[in-house]
Amino acid sequence: MGRFADRLESLRRTGTYRSVENAVVCGAKICKNGRKYADFSSNDYLGLSSRVDLQREFFAEQAGSNRFLMGSLSSRLLGCNSFAHADFEDFMGGVYSGACGVRRACLLFNCGYHANSGIIPALAASGDLVVADRLSHASLIDALRLTDAKWMRFPHNDIDRLDEILEKRRGEFKDIYIVTESVFSMDGDFCDIERLVALKKKYGAFLYIDEAHSFGIFGERGLGRCADSGLLGEIDAVMCTLGKAAASEGAFAICSEETREMIVNKCRTFIFSTALSPIAAMWSKFICGKIFSMGEQRRHLMEISEIFRRAVRGAAGGDSQIVPARVAGGAAAAAAVSGAMAEAGFFVPAIRHPTVPKGTERLRFSFTAAHSAEDALAAASAFNAFAGGGRLA
Repeated sequence: MGRFADRLESLRRTGTYRSVENAVVCGAKICKNGRKYADFSSNDYLGLSSRVDLQREFFAEQAGSNRFLMGSLSSRLLGCNSFAHADFEDFMGGVYSGACGVRRACLLFNCGYHANSGIIPALAASGDLVVADRLSHASLIDALRLTDAKWMRFPHNDIDRLDEILEKRRGEFKDIYIVTESVFSMDGDFCDIERLVALKKKYGAFLYIDEAHSFGIFGERGLGRCADSGLLGEIDAVMCTLGKAAASEGAFAICSEETREMIVNKCRTFIFSTALSPIAAMWSKFICGKIFSMGEQRRHLMEISEIFRRAVRGAAGGDSQIVPARVAGGAAAAAAVSGAMAEAGFFVPAIRHPTVPKGTERLRFSFTAAHSAEDALAAASAFNAFAGGGRLA
């Protein structure tokens, strides 16, 4: 018997065992084990990963280039801060500066996990307090564990409770950091940006908002909910990922020049990671430029998400393209409904503890602009059948 046999068996028994399976995703479909499914697991929110026309246009622009585009070979601080990284940062920094009327800098990261888990520990120091939403992403929870600052969590989206915490504790700390998400990854709901900005001003806090599931989706140009709120210039740092709506890889932070300088000097996930390849940064700049004009795709995405939400007879939540549908009965029940959906041709993985709190197991329907209204209605019909009418846990 192996060292971890008992623990692995426990995971299987409780319905929380996970495995990695090969798959090929193409638009609204996914192929696994020789079978094609309607895919509701992808974060390809604008359906760009299957846009071969855009890929051809991008590669045509690179034809004849004699610049080294592939590997980076070292961290950016060790000499691999390529033209591509700088071009992307200058471009996106300019876009966000124009959107808020305040000079904003951009810093490119290898992924959203690196950005979230590295930035907060780089900025918040001993003698400071970080207060984060209880349902913040695992990368932000890890950031709390890594920081030298004192940290606390407030109940999900309970701004009144956050206000109480800050009023009671503000005098004990040098600096305060408020950390949250604009669109929560497992619940698909929104934070209250206007009230958070008001608290930031009231207590002189630093406001950090994760826009991973918002960038590309919200606002006239897809710059996210912070920009769409008209309060971007009041938010100290926003983090956007490139591996979701942008169908690329990496992430970037938008912040002041001084904050960027501090991150470059103190953020371990930036300092000690080999840089993204130049071609990845180049594709990101190219595709972000395209995203700005994809208003029709954004409207369609919201429409089909709402069609599904209304059709799942009271079980579905969220305010976005992420639609959680909870299943009564715990992890095993959620896994069973997911399996039944797969048999019917719908790939919707069960979301279980520790990704979500125990008792809130669910199927997470993630919509993309490649889905149709018919796809949404078919998935809702299947869920209603397999989840006993879509009863919330």
